[in-house]
Amino acid sequence: MKYVFFDIDGTIRGKSREITKRNREAICKLRENGHKAFLCTGRAPVSITQDILDVGFDGVISAAGSFIQIDGKYIYENFLDSKRLQQAIVLFSNAQVGFTLETKDELFQSGYAREYMERRQIKDTQANPELARFFEKRNQAFKPITEYNPGKDKVTKIVFIAYDKYALLDTVPHLSKDFNVVLFSKPEDDFINGEIISKNCTKADAIERVIDYYHASMEDTIAFGDSMNDYQMIEKVNKGIVFEGAKEKLLDISYDTFIDPDQDGIALSLEKLGLIKKG
Repeated sequence: MKYVFFDIDGTIRGKSREITKRNREAICKLRENGHKAFLCTGRAPVSITQDILDVGFDGVISAAGSFIQIDGKYIYENFLDSKRLQQAIVLFSNAQVGFTLETKDELFQSGYAREYMERRQIKDTQANPELARFFEKRNQAFKPITEYNPGKDKVTKIVFIAYDKYALLDTVPHLSKDFNVVLFSKPEDDFINGEIISKNCTKADAIERVIDYYHASMEDTIAFGDSMNDYQMIEKVNKGIVFEGAKEKLLDISYDTFIDPDQDGIALSLEKLGLIKKG
């Protein structure tokens, strides 16, 4: 039996924001063949939409390792230390960095983050009605930071974005003492974005917890990912499969690559690994 972990965005679904029929069927066949399939995403639980869950998985790792669900039950939960969290909020606010606080059930967005989303929405959706609907639905999920209650709302992860790259980078030495700081943007982008997560709570740590739960072996693990928040996961598993267009640093540690998920990349890779039959 193999334990196979899938990131969502850029991995099981591409720019179309849809999971292809063949990729859906491949994951179903994987499970029918006696293997275990898991989502392993940076998304908060509240951000995982039903169409993704309907593919069918044995478990879900979310918030970059902070939550683990097996057969619909949480077996692990982790939250950021409140004192260190407040320090990060102050750093970002002073540097005018936009951020979103992710909890188990809510997403709290700062004013700078909302401003960026609005600018991006106007730019990207003028000629794309479908994308406009996507942004509208996504915006409805966010609550203003003013509704965040430090005494009540436990935060698992902070997502950030800034136009001033140097202002953001100035915060990293302070943040990296307590958090893993992951950058997603490319050097040519006119912004910088990423996330901060617990040092002891990466996707890789969560995979180890899942394997311990099943009393299985890491030798039987496979993971699919495409971005730098998948780095520890790809490095940890026995076979890390990376999107062919991923950053070189991620490609350097991969076992193999997969093509664009919109071109059935996951299905083709599972066939190549011999986990499902071709066709």
